Amino acid sequence: MAKKKSEGFLPTLFPFLSILTCTAGVLAFIIISISVVSLLAPSIMVKSRDNNMVSSKKPAYVECHPDSLILVATQQKIAYAQIDAPGSGYDHFLQRIKERADSVYIVFAIYPGGERTFRRAYRLINQLNQQLMARKSKIDVGYEPFNKSWHLQVKRD
Repeated sequence: MAKKKSEGFLPTLFPFLSILTCTAGVLAFIIISISVVSLLAPSIMVKSRDNNMVSSKKPAYVECHPDSLILVATQQKIAYAQIDAPGSGYDHFLQRIKERADSVYIVFAIYPGGERTFRRAYRLINQLNQQLMARKSKIDVGYEPFNKSWHLQVKRD
């Protein structure tokens, strides 16, 4: 009788597939965890760049809501109708910034519906910048869209 030849060793892929399945499960868990944490985060912490060597200017934060502006440093709320009124809180704020335009810039946090408020506030800054052209300085402005569930907190070092 003829003996049947052995076809050699055939490795099983079961351990490799098990490791691959476990790795995919862990990655899915990490992605879901990060998504849940980011959705539940009620506030955004902004680290002030006061000590940054790149820019010697310090930020002044302003929140733009549909019906008002909030000056973050003093928590002063300025109604939409009062933004461009002479002598309003925003007018005083801009005058202080104008005096220190070489060392301070404004950062707007624009909440949903606050675009109209931002445009009104920004228009006043443009008017001041045209006056400042003679001094060869201007008020620098930055802005960031914010989610309605976020709350701006400024952490100073």
